[in-house]
Amino acid sequence: MMKNKVTCRPCKEQNNWEIEDENGVVQSKHYQTKAECVSAGQKIAEECGCELCVEDQGDSNSYSN
Repeated sequence: MMKNKVTCRPCKEQNNWEIEDENGVVQSKHYQTKAECVSAGQKIAEECGCELCVEDQGDSNSYSN
């Protein structure tokens, strides 16, 4: 099921960032910083025509830009 959004969020297991694509699949590549993750997430979102959501540490509220 397509969600029409790409989510950048902190990884629960490690102290880094991960991207969940529009299909709900977490990408295997993780990122050291939020900025790197958001930059990569933006590219994925643009390619699939989805919105980009960014979740902060321990924050279930997301925002889109």
